[in-house]
Amino acid sequence: MYSLTTSVKVFEEMIGGESHQYIKMKEVAQNEVGDKYALVYFDDGKFKLRTFGRDRIRSPEEIGAEEVDINKLLDINDDSMAITALPEPFITCCFIDDDLLFIQLVFVPDQIHYHFLWNIKDR
Repeated sequence: MYSLTTSVKVFEEMIGGESHQYIKMKEVAQNEVGDKYALVYFDDGKFKLRTFGRDRIRSPEEIGAEEVDINKLLDINDDSMAITALPEPFITCCFIDDDLLFIQLVFVPDQIHYHFLWNIKDR
């Protein structure tokens, strides 16, 4: 992330990075104040949620401990495949209020659309 006023980089975080990973994500959501962020992404059949702020750089271990495994949460397998020709990761999120996210995803193998609310405070 870059500051809009100074153009200085204020935050960065790696998503994926291994040669065997196939990562797709659409956008980073932010709350109304702009101090909390969330992203959902597709990683080789696994759907994941990551929330963060601008206050500190996190280690890969911290990121892994805080990241939500949505497949495990919904009790779905990792058989879903993104379509290479489409930019869509089949999962999106948006802030409802300061701590509440709306998350929706399509689990292609069973043709099921999941949608739920996630409170980032209750993790």
